[in-house]
Amino acid sequence: MNKKNATIELKNVSKQFKKNTIIDGMDLSVKAGEFLVLLGPSGCGKSTTLRMIAGLEGVTSGQVMIDHRDLKELKNDGHTIAMVFQDYALYPNMTVYQNLEYALKVHKVAKEERQNRIKNVLETLNLTKYKDRLPSQLSGGQKQRVAVGRGMVKKSEIFLLDEPLSNIDVQLREKARDELQNLHATNQQTIVYVTHDQLEAMALGDRIAVMDQGIIQMIDTPENIYNNPANLFVAKFIGTPQINIVEVDYKDGNIILNGQPVITDSALKLKEQKYHLGIRPENMLCSEVRQSNQDLELTIEKIIDYGRFVQLSLVDNNGLTLKAIVNTFEFKIDEKIFVGLKRATSLLFNYETDKNIYWGNKL
Repeated sequence: MNKKNATIELKNVSKQFKKNTIIDGMDLSVKAGEFLVLLGPSGCGKSTTLRMIAGLEGVTSGQVMIDHRDLKELKNDGHTIAMVFQDYALYPNMTVYQNLEYALKVHKVAKEERQNRIKNVLETLNLTKYKDRLPSQLSGGQKQRVAVGRGMVKKSEIFLLDEPLSNIDVQLREKARDELQNLHATNQQTIVYVTHDQLEAMALGDRIAVMDQGIIQMIDTPENIYNNPANLFVAKFIGTPQINIVEVDYKDGNIILNGQPVITDSALKLKEQKYHLGIRPENMLCSEVRQSNQDLELTIEKIIDYGRFVQLSLVDNNGLTLKAIVNTFEFKIDEKIFVGLKRATSLLFNYETDKNIYWGNKL
């Protein structure tokens, strides 16, 4: 049986363009057969990282290792690495079918196997009726689907994808995403996938590496990234609607917001100083009646009905604005409601370093 996957390791890798540092001392290990997503805002260095793994971009310092061998020593015969580019990179003089077939012919894949692979990919990406068209006769979304398909048919050990679904409409994007997951489950390729779309990252990744300014801020499972973000950047970047962040004080077992204790726990042993408190909108406990003397009294400023949930925009007399998610449409604009916060579903961040102090896990 042919080997289907490979490990990837970046050892203290830095990349500079002129005097600008794009990647700063990155260490990254991708397990054989893992689906890893590089997630971050535009310009954070995620595409540069992917290109260095592919060997398309040289490193300024450090090493890129594929299966414990330096990438510089590796001869890529097409079986090791396949890459899907954001800008399609299709052969303009070849039809859709020929674009998908070309690499398979070069690497001497048997004709019947070629035909079966291409047929499956054309059907999956809804491209069958376009198989005889040239790239110039396709829309941007269709071109991107061809580019994804060309990477899919190769079944290489490592599959690198740079924002491959960004120009595809929502319905086909979901289908293509499902097929990427099916492809990974079947072939167990090592996949590194770049996106700025957090929902896509959460849906696809075994693990997610959240990047900012050329540095990996956190790498973990989607569940831990969401529930236990390493710092304020990760907490804010992951989650829709965005997490509520408020400035609070700590004193004698009390978390105090605008002079009012909102969380009390005698087991809390913190320094008496300022902190950032983070509360996901779905963890805001909203009620028409006061449940506790620690409840915040807020006014509903705006209501957005998303069908499966309702989002409330809430304000207090001090100008504080918070978002809450509720499951029923029982509230009205300008109505006063009460909101409770729980330590178990709240996050606390160091005010100076922005790091999560993991108060819920360790105290």
